[in-house]
Amino acid sequence: MTRTRALWLAIAFAGAVPPHALHAQAADGGSCRNGAFASMQDGFALAKVAGAGRLYFLGDMDGCPRDERACHAGGYVVPGDTVLTGRALGAFRCAFYPNDAGGSAGWVRADRLQPQPVPAAPPPHAWLGKWKDGDNALVLRREGGMLAAKGEAYWPSADPPQEQFPGGPNVGGLEGKAAPAGNRAVFVDGECRVTATLVGSLLVVADNGGCGGMNVRFDGVYRRR
Repeated sequence: MTRTRALWLAIAFAGAVPPHALHAQAADGGSCRNGAFASMQDGFALAKVAGAGRLYFLGDMDGCPRDERACHAGGYVVPGDTVLTGRALGAFRCAFYPNDAGGSAGWVRADRLQPQPVPAAPPPHAWLGKWKDGDNALVLRREGGMLAAKGEAYWPSADPPQEQFPGGPNVGGLEGKAAPAGNRAVFVDGECRVTATLVGSLLVVADNGGCGGMNVRFDGVYRRR
């Protein structure tokens, strides 16, 4: 199986299950999957894959993560790749590998990761621009001494098949301002609350579930476009 094919399989599986269901199905404290990475992880950082050979993403159910083939979740990274990391669990760390197909996540061996430096308090210009994760988008600009955000989110996509979704997608939106504290900014728009964490060139976004129609979430790892 090619690397791209393996990553697509992992993405498809994660996208089929709502984030709240992922948390319920995983072992206690062990949830680490693509669809729920942004909302269920913390302590975000960057790391470079070291050592030799493929580093496989490991699942979070049926006694996993374990460094065994039975726990392989369908994707992998190789030495030199940079991953976004979340919390640790024993000898493993939750990791997300961003790519043009959306990315892939899972537990990986922590001893294969070399932490990379990132600013604890990024300069204001580092936040600015249009950030995208699939069809979801956030535009961040400076307004006075604040950071202004305007965004849109969709489910299942911005342009779903008409025969399956004759009424079009469910949509959500955000317009708010925030003063970043370190590498984190929290935007509030009525009942919608969106937390954005800037980690190097990646923007990790999680919301409170109150930003739009059914299943609409801003949750994800965004890249500047």
